[in-house]
Amino acid sequence: MLSKRGVDIQNATKVTDIGFAKCLADPYNAESNPNGIINAGTSENTISCDIVAEKLVVLNGCGSCLAALSLVLSDPGDEWLTMTPYSPVVKESVEGIPLTDIFYGDLCSQTSGENGKPFQLTVDMLEDALGQATQKDINIRGLFLINPHNPLGDIYSKQLLMDCLHFAKRHGLHVIVDEIYMLSVFDEEAEFTSVLSLEDLPDPDRTHFTWSFSKDFSISGLRCGVIYSWNKEILSAVAGVAYWFALPTVVQVTLNSMLCDEEWVAQTYLPTNRKRLRNAHEIMSKGLTRLGIPHLARSAGLYIWADFRKNFCLLQTGLINTKVATGVYEAEMEMFYELIDAGVYITPGQGFYCKEPGWFRIVFALPRDVQDQVLHRIGTVIEMKRKKSMKPKEIMCNSLLTK
Repeated sequence: MLSKRGVDIQNATKVTDIGFAKCLADPYNAESNPNGIINAGTSENTISCDIVAEKLVVLNGCGSCLAALSLVLSDPGDEWLTMTPYSPVVKESVEGIPLTDIFYGDLCSQTSGENGKPFQLTVDMLEDALGQATQKDINIRGLFLINPHNPLGDIYSKQLLMDCLHFAKRHGLHVIVDEIYMLSVFDEEAEFTSVLSLEDLPDPDRTHFTWSFSKDFSISGLRCGVIYSWNKEILSAVAGVAYWFALPTVVQVTLNSMLCDEEWVAQTYLPTNRKRLRNAHEIMSKGLTRLGIPHLARSAGLYIWADFRKNFCLLQTGLINTKVATGVYEAEMEMFYELIDAGVYITPGQGFYCKEPGWFRIVFALPRDVQDQVLHRIGTVIEMKRKKSMKPKEIMCNSLLTK
């Protein structure tokens, strides 16, 4: 189940581990176990409490959780499967310490079928991508799923989630489901299914959940992520590397205090946050529509995936001619810097490894006056581009497309 490196980490024995294990097996308590072992060996302030739960590991951020799982589940040179566009944090997390990589297929903005939608994930796409990796003799160790999705804002249906888990089981793959935006589903009619809620997991031993406080609780700098796994062997191995991803005690105490106020979390913060996100999304969506910028109106997250392609030399269908793709990527970055010069930073699609140049992620979780400025500054750049002579542009595009 574990990688070779994971087995080595799990089997490594240190004297400090032995002593700590003994204390856990027979802990001192002045009233209930006065003859138990007192832990005066671990350099820890026991005045403060840890956040503990069965099957749960707490580390310093979701990126650290992804890195720790990749570290114990794969060996250097292994790769993880996902689909573009996807959060760059995933690639950064598995490349760094674990020395693994991402192998990806590409989602497409073109719709297919009666119920199709842009950038829709299907199991057939995963099968195709895995087949390509196999042809290249790449060892795919597992599958990354981001639900709700970043940067698309999509929510996977229960059926799609189960289909993906069955796909992974067929091929003996681990699945890491990153649900870092699970509490930021702002559409009241949307149905979100967490992997934690599934009672009939196809392969529990290879299914792992990650989440962080940063997005849902608006505290990105106060890093705290969690891993939930049904596999005790893997949790044991992760514990073996947790020292390098440790969470400061002061952060644990602060977050524990916040979570203990269950009434505030459930009755005040979460509903208020969802309402604010819903309103902010509506403002940004309507503003982009006024500017003539197509975009995906989704139900979760803090951002909108917006289509600026008509500002570039693209075919009317939205498909990119491979002969001009490089030039269009350059045009995407040109617009990125024009927006920066106008005083607004939005993330270009290539930052999410999107195969279709011209898409940008725009964060809408901003105060109203700041949103107004974002839309105004984007509009300034759009208007500047529209005022440029169209005839020379059309001549250039036609020339490039016929080469």
